[in-house]
Amino acid sequence: MTIEHQNFRKEITAESHDHGAWTAEGYIQNQDLLEGYIYRTIPAKENSCGPIAVYNLCRHTGRELQFEDLLKEMDGMHLLHMPGPTLMHVMRRCLTKYLPGWQEVHGREESIARAEQSSMGIFRYHEQRIPHFVGYYREQGENFHFYNVCDGQEDAVMPMTDFIRGHLRGGRVKLIWWE
Repeated sequence: MTIEHQNFRKEITAESHDHGAWTAEGYIQNQDLLEGYIYRTIPAKENSCGPIAVYNLCRHTGRELQFEDLLKEMDGMHLLHMPGPTLMHVMRRCLTKYLPGWQEVHGREESIARAEQSSMGIFRYHEQRIPHFVGYYREQGENFHFYNVCDGQEDAVMPMTDFIRGHLRGGRVKLIWWE
């Protein structure tokens, strides 16, 4: 199987498809199934939570992007072409382009307070000791829609308090949010 870095997509075979990565509505719900894409020189299943969060919030706001194009654009925003996670300065730059008007807070308590009042946002926290971005948007009432959280919560609707209790248990927390 060959990797075409300029296209950011592997040759897809029956064994390496991304079936189940997307919801019926076109949101990305499970990065573990994105082995057919390349991001930062490695399979996107390893490190694409940042682009997934951007992609899903763009979709939620009606901005249609091709995931493959977003991977390529965000990869190009990194100074070094090497394996690694999405850096915060890349998230900020990409969000300024596609979803302006965001605000950022650092710290667990401040992030929680802003998230509960927000219309949508992206958490940066540690999921099972691994840095992770998770995007969300407000549903009806007190429920929020989360994608790509963890196994078993790929496409989850829950109150913010449930997400906080189950996932913001330790480590640094940052939040990019919209009113």
